[in-house]
Amino acid sequence: MKKSLFYTAAALLVSSSVWAGGYQLQEYSVVNLGRAFGGAGIAGDDYSAIAFNPAGMKYKNAGMQLGISYVDIKAKARGQLEGETYGVGKLHAHKALPHFFAQKRINENLTLGGGVYVPFGLGTYYDKNWYGKTHAVNSEIQTIDVAVAASYKLTDSFSIGGSVFAEKMDARLTNATAAGSSDLNADDWSKGYNIGMAFEPVENTRFGVTYRSKTIHNIKGKHFVHAGANKLFGECGTKLVLPEHVLLTAYQKVGNFGLSAVARWTKWSRFNKLTIYSDVSGTRTNLPTVDENWRNVWMVGAGTDYYYNDNWTFRGGVAFDQGAVRRPENRTARVPDSNRWIVS
Repeated sequence: MKKSLFYTAAALLVSSSVWAGGYQLQEYSVVNLGRAFGGAGIAGDDYSAIAFNPAGMKYKNAGMQLGISYVDIKAKARGQLEGETYGVGKLHAHKALPHFFAQKRINENLTLGGGVYVPFGLGTYYDKNWYGKTHAVNSEIQTIDVAVAASYKLTDSFSIGGSVFAEKMDARLTNATAAGSSDLNADDWSKGYNIGMAFEPVENTRFGVTYRSKTIHNIKGKHFVHAGANKLFGECGTKLVLPEHVLLTAYQKVGNFGLSAVARWTKWSRFNKLTIYSDVSGTRTNLPTVDENWRNVWMVGAGTDYYYNDNWTFRGGVAFDQGAVRRPENRTARVPDSNRWIVS
């Protein structure tokens, strides 16, 4: 490897709520985070094209990088749940998001690579005695993708790329009950793919488009219920579809400046209802269905780079990330989603 890079960052999200865009993540590139994800996959200044747009691998020589982003948000949940007394609960959301990418140029046209990254995740943790404890205390969902990718240069200005990935999902949901507590732990493996194109009509002016497939998880695991002195155990599970998305990006370098833009459409309407089954009572039954009623969403943003010299680059960006919750009455304690602004 000619070059090895290690990036680390703490991400500050200036937002109106704890989460936006469902529980979709894109913080697996510290460089792209610096310009609010403008030009992701085609700017050619890190190896995360493997995840964002495999066709963009052509813009970078052989190398590898390891990085981590840490998201830490503290907030208060205020409101009333199903006629209960108005209350305030403290919420702590935090996630460490590691990533690793590497690629090698096989010949003038073909580049191969691989990566490990976190495309979806959620972590919300309330005080165990908060007023909504029967709805949610801890909620954890995390996926890890292990991908192999290839990029092929068809012409000097046009390239295509694709990747296939195996995806591991782990989920844990806890809440209080009238007599004790409930704790569900489940996991699953699934698979999916990315396909992308990159076009550079003139030098340093680039456009990219990527399609990431949906993944279907039939997660299964254990359900533990504490009811007074009794400890009950059973199997549990549900079907969860992680949505497909289309990513559009643009990048142009003018002198010492790089200008970039991004638009991403995600089909979150697939997350309509959440029904979990459990046989902890001795008979397989469905727990109460949660009507999520999510909508398809857009994320749009723009960023800039200032290439001061070979050692220093200054970046900034702003993006709007649309919340997937359709109406306030659909907002749940587990995923308190709404619109947010990202400033970097």
